[in-house]
Amino acid sequence: MDLFFSDTLYLTKIFLVSSILTIIFFLLLLTRKIYKKKLSNTNLSIYSSLFLLIITLSGLLIVNFIGKFTYVLFIAGVITVIYSEISFLLGKYFFPNFVSENVSKEIIYMFSFIVFINAGYFTFMLILDILKAQTVL
Repeated sequence: MDLFFSDTLYLTKIFLVSSILTIIFFLLLLTRKIYKKKLSNTNLSIYSSLFLLIITLSGLLIVNFIGKFTYVLFIAGVITVIYSEISFLLGKYFFPNFVSENVSKEIIYMFSFIVFINAGYFTFMLILDILKAQTVL
């Protein structure tokens, strides 16, 4: 797993990956706010900053004490959970209005799940490329 982390850049990589996950988490919160109307803008920023702090600290702890491969699995799990939640929210609220009521709910849920799992896959591949990078630029 030394391919993923060089000794000089692993702090930068962990912070960059945590920032990407925080942006995706913010999109999840924004989706929840749009469709469920329970979050304010202040809560969005507070939850996103706490998420950034927790993900960064847990990433540092996992890399330093458990292992680098476990960090990659942890990132994959976080991406899966976040994108699954977004896909269920949009499958329940957005896609039925988008395709009208002519399509059954099962097909809409399946379509939403496939679209967002693909988005999670491409996000994970981006994160793996970031972890494999030898320089900052």
